[in-house]
Amino acid sequence: MVNRWMLSTTTKMFLIGVLSLLLMIPLALVYDLVRERQGLASEAEATIARGWGAEQRVLLPMVHLVFVRERIENEQRIVDREERWLSAREAAAKGALKVETRSLGMYTLPIYRADLTLELSFDTGPVTAEFATGNWQPAVSRLIFAPGDLTGLRQVRTLRVGDADLAFRPASDRMPLSLGEGMYSEGDRAMLEAPLVAIGNAASLPVTIEIELAGARRFEMIPNASSFAFDVSGDWPHPGFAGGALPRDREVRADGFIANWQLLDLSTGLPPIAYSAETLRNWGGKAVGVQLVEPGGLYQQNERSAKYGVLVLALTMAALFLTEVLLGIRLHPFHYGLVGLALAMFYLLLLAISEHAGFTTAYLSAAAAVVCMVSGYCAAVMRSWPRGLLAGSVLAILKGFLFVLISAEQLSLLIGALGLTTLLAIAMYLTRRIDWYSGGSNAEANP
Repeated sequence: MVNRWMLSTTTKMFLIGVLSLLLMIPLALVYDLVRERQGLASEAEATIARGWGAEQRVLLPMVHLVFVRERIENEQRIVDREERWLSAREAAAKGALKVETRSLGMYTLPIYRADLTLELSFDTGPVTAEFATGNWQPAVSRLIFAPGDLTGLRQVRTLRVGDADLAFRPASDRMPLSLGEGMYSEGDRAMLEAPLVAIGNAASLPVTIEIELAGARRFEMIPNASSFAFDVSGDWPHPGFAGGALPRDREVRADGFIANWQLLDLSTGLPPIAYSAETLRNWGGKAVGVQLVEPGGLYQQNERSAKYGVLVLALTMAALFLTEVLLGIRLHPFHYGLVGLALAMFYLLLLAISEHAGFTTAYLSAAAAVVCMVSGYCAAVMRSWPRGLLAGSVLAILKGFLFVLISAEQLSLLIGALGLTTLLAIAMYLTRRIDWYSGGSNAEANP
């Protein structure tokens, strides 16, 4: 009685289900290991960026004006203070990127040198007219510039305001504008300043800046100007242009890219005059530029593979069970367990090899190793090499199906739905005449 209960099809299905749930534990451990290695890679990239220059998000230069006046109220001397942050009326930026990769151990990071030229024109008339009456006196007049992570500022070749050549110096205050949402974001950023001579009634203030800026992964400009034009080029074949606005025109070639933007403050929503530095805090979300994308990131592909591990495990267990039922072979739950552990070992091998040999090579090597293991083991257990080769072939098809799902990012849902529907149809066809109450196929099913 006990043996018949233990050997019943329903009981076997229940045991396989419990075993599959237990096998989720090693799959989850491998998934956590992928996330851990991805964190180590991020730490290595951050270390490289701290020494070279982080993701650069450049705020266009602004004119910072402070006006003060003294007045007597109730026999007390009161000093009023007003400040204005003036953006350029017109701004044209040109950036040329030279990209290379730097390594720390086995981790690499795309870095760049950017030759950046800025041509700006400021209209100071509205601000000076506002404080022309009321005994206001100019107290601070300076050009401020926040190019991003100053670690990457290699050289200031030119700073010309009007007809005068000036020099930047570190500002004592900081800009309440974060570096952005990238990997190396920080809080308020350091900035540069250049004192300006008395502006007087000058309606136009031309500014020319040429700098060399080093950074990693991302190069962006904040379009804080009434009229903003930005041209960027580089020798990286996989640029990404996600940001505040997409480029008006772009060209991506095997040897590099070219892109340009034309924006107005009417579309960006950035005011030409800010009344406090705090107003600038959220301007980083409007940045436009380029990101140095690495297609099919190593750890992203490993993570996607591990996520599909549940699907491969379930399909493999189902294939073994159908083989047992259709061919009348008795397999112990221990056999299912070892095959499941071999599947979990695939993802561990994939992660370990891919860090040194690339994802595709690692996938093929790990898949070949696991398929050979399962084929040999099934051949010994089922006492038949043809049956073992059949089990290995089924597993190889599943691994190939998984590789297609990982590679075809845009079509993965469609391919996955069609593939699973096909597998379900095959299973329904093969089991259409099985008498499940008797625990196996009847005579009519296997003449």
